[in-house]
Amino acid sequence: MTAVMKRNIIIGLIAACVGITLYINEVTQPMDPAIKSRVEAAILEDPRFPARPVWWENDTVLAVGVLKEGEDHSADAVDICKWVREAGIKSLLVEMYDLLTIQNENKWNRIGAARCDVK
Repeated sequence: MTAVMKRNIIIGLIAACVGITLYINEVTQPMDPAIKSRVEAAILEDPRFPARPVWWENDTVLAVGVLKEGEDHSADAVDICKWVREAGIKSLLVEMYDLLTIQNENKWNRIGAARCDVK
């Protein structure tokens, strides 16, 4: 394979990557702030969740702080999925984190999770 062919293949691959990235950014819609606020309000009304949740990865992950009472808080994440579905969100990963570990050690240790998908 000649140097010119290699260069043309590399340029083609780069162009394809740019095109795919632009397409993904074009079709990806940010979540409506009103919907996010509704979910956050429902979470904050529950005394198990004393801190405002954090939206990550283009609103595909919701990180929720909880005071750790056991090893696995996945059941809490499943409870949050109910509010997520009521808000009309079709797919979201809810991750639970120990608030005291975040505050004291600045470490985000996941202690539970649930995938909220509409079936």
